[in-house]
Amino acid sequence: MTSHPVPARSTQKTAAAPERLVIDCHALYQRVYRTPDGMRAVQAWLRANSINPDDLPVHSELVIENSAFGMVIRYETYRINEDGRRYVDPNDPDRAATENRTALLQLPPPADWMALTEGEQRTASASSRRSPGRRAAPWHV
Repeated sequence: MTSHPVPARSTQKTAAAPERLVIDCHALYQRVYRTPDGMRAVQAWLRANSINPDDLPVHSELVIENSAFGMVIRYETYRINEDGRRYVDPNDPDRAATENRTALLQLPPPADWMALTEGEQRTASASSRRSPGRRAAPWHV
């Protein structure tokens, strides 16, 4: 049985519970990739919130917002075929097939992972950073 890192209860400040927060996965990846245990912390947080890091495109966003069910995380994940493999979107051959999902927020992210809050302008949208033939999510170490 493979053990997964358990998210430690951090002494870092966690984000307050505003209406809507966005984590830019690509910016987060670039920030934590070379830090000690940075990727493991992201993986552990994703798993604690029932999100498989291997299915999360790095050029996507995690949106944390309030809903009728409490705080949730809305995210995009790769679609998997009957053989358990990712596949190309039949409507857009330059992209992997993805679908939108929602998970209940079990563990808030550290405040420094936040990209922007509702009402702020985006300088570049996630879709403008997507490139044809993008690699699989590099959330594994």
